[in-house]
Amino acid sequence: MPSILSMLLTTVLTAPMTVAAPADLKDTEAVLAYIQAHPDDVALVTQGISHNADRLAPVASSIKIIHLAAYADAVREGKVKPGEHVPVALWNAYHLPGTDGGAHEAALERLRPGASVTLDQLVSAMIEESDNAAADLLRDRLGPGALRKIAKTRVGTVNGEILRAFGGCTLPADVCLKNYVKAGKQVRPTLPGFAQQATWAETVTRVEPGVLRGVLAGLRKDRTASKHLEWPMRQPGADPRTLLIGTKGGALPGVISEAMYTVRPGEKPRETVFALRRLPEATWLSGMQSYAHQQFIVRMATDSVFFAKVRTALK
Repeated sequence: MPSILSMLLTTVLTAPMTVAAPADLKDTEAVLAYIQAHPDDVALVTQGISHNADRLAPVASSIKIIHLAAYADAVREGKVKPGEHVPVALWNAYHLPGTDGGAHEAALERLRPGASVTLDQLVSAMIEESDNAAADLLRDRLGPGALRKIAKTRVGTVNGEILRAFGGCTLPADVCLKNYVKAGKQVRPTLPGFAQQATWAETVTRVEPGVLRGVLAGLRKDRTASKHLEWPMRQPGADPRTLLIGTKGGALPGVISEAMYTVRPGEKPRETVFALRRLPEATWLSGMQSYAHQQFIVRMATDSVFFAKVRTALK
C-alpha cells in the first residue's frame, strides 16, 4: 500500500452528512454515507462499535498483521532471530511479477540488499511495501500452524492462491507455491478483469474482524511488532507527539481494509479494524485514489461528534 503520510497531514473538516450512498469514496463523509447504505458489506470494530465483528470477512493484506504477530511470538520465544539472514534469491523465488502493484520491487529498492536480507528486513517489506512474497516466505519459515493459532482460522499463502486461481495450477494453493519456488523461474500470471478478480477476492484471506482487532491491540504493546506498524511515523512531517499511528492496510479488487491503532496524548489508545467488501469497480478505484478510509479511521479517533454519527449509522 502507498504511504499514508498524506492521511497523517490531512486536516479533517466537518461537513454536512450525506444521506444518499455516493458512487465514490472521495472523503470521510462519502465513506460514512456508503457504509450506512451498505451495512452488510462493512466490518467496523473499535472501542464502542462492533459491527460484523464475528463474521468472516476478506481483509486483503491487513491479514499480514497475523504474520507479524506470529513473527513477534517467535522472536520472543527464541525460535527465530531478527538478524537471521534470508537469501535474496529465495525471496525473489516467492515473487509473482505483476500481481502486487510493484511492492516487491519497491522493497528491494528501499533495502538495496546484497546477497541477503535479515529476517527483520523481510518483515519490514511485508508491512511497509506489503510485499506478498515476504509474507509467504515468512509463513513458510514460521509454519502455517503458528498463524492459525493466532488467527483462529487457516491463513493461506497469498501467491499460492493467485497461482491456483490465475496461474494454471490445479493443485492446493500451498503446493502450487511450493512447486513454483522450487522451480525457481518467475512467471507472470495473466489476470482476468475486475469482476472475476473481485469474485475470487471474496474467497481468500478471510478472518473475523474482532479477532484481528484483538491481535492488533497486542501488537501495539509489542516492541518487535510496533516498530514495523509505526513506520509511517518515521516519514517527514509525522509527529507522534500529536497523533501516533500504527497501521497495516490492504486491497484486493472490490475489497479495501485497514487495521490501525491511534494514540493521542492523554487519551486511551484506540484499535480499529475497518473492511469494505463487494465494492463496485468505480467506487473501489475512487477509494484507492483518495485513501478516505484511512482518514475515516483517524477522524473517528479525533472527532467525537463524527464518531457518534458513525455509531448511529451502524445501529
